[in-house]
Amino acid sequence: MRQLRAFVEHPAFHWSIIALIFLNALILAIEALPAMPFGYRDELLVLDDIILWVFVVELVLRLIAHGRRFFTDPWSIFDVVVVAISFSPAASGFAALRAFRVFRVLRLISAFPRLRSVVRGLLRSIPGISSVAALLVLIIFVSAILGFNLFSELAPQYFGDLWVSMFTLFKIMTLEGWPDIADNVMAVYPHAWMFFLAYILVATLTLLNFFIAIIVNAMEAEALESKATIEMQEVLAKEMRALRAELQELREQQKGGG
Repeated sequence: MRQLRAFVEHPAFHWSIIALIFLNALILAIEALPAMPFGYRDELLVLDDIILWVFVVELVLRLIAHGRRFFTDPWSIFDVVVVAISFSPAASGFAALRAFRVFRVLRLISAFPRLRSVVRGLLRSIPGISSVAALLVLIIFVSAILGFNLFSELAPQYFGDLWVSMFTLFKIMTLEGWPDIADNVMAVYPHAWMFFLAYILVATLTLLNFFIAIIVNAMEAEALESKATIEMQEVLAKEMRALRAELQELREQQKGGG
């Protein structure tokens, strides 16, 4: 068991799996080209299936090597789910599910510690982001009703009903094409600039920056925790080396005394 664990944790094994993930991503990219540069589509599909089964063997080896610890690692569960999705049936009615094979590329997240740290930081920011998102939806809702009452009669293409108004305000929030919307409405309602200015200041320049601030804070907290964990591991490793040295000295003294 120790030999198997050493095998699956060896850097050569780790980097071989990463190389296969990159090769799998290349195959999926070639399949998605409008005209394949090579006439070997069937061969590429066979190679894709071979890589999939290599991933299955890799997961089985890791499961045997780590035992129950395998299921306590969320990244191992993530790898299992991603590989399992690739076995979606290719029969009629389910052929579209084969497109989920591309999720195998996401295994690169679990392969690189820095990517895992980024994902953990994003997950930690979800509670704060959820609060800001709820506030943003509330502001869009209130602004949509206000816009409907103010501009629906002469600008129905932007504020004709609640859903059209909310979609218009969502586009304005992204700052994509908002000057055209504002100019068209202001051509009929000259004072509409006050509405658009207030909405952009609140929804875009303020709340969207809150999203960024929350994510940055979560990333910084995750980086500090990762640094502290690494430092603790180094301290423990140093203490283990010191204990081994002391045990070795005691053994040599016992041999000398004997």
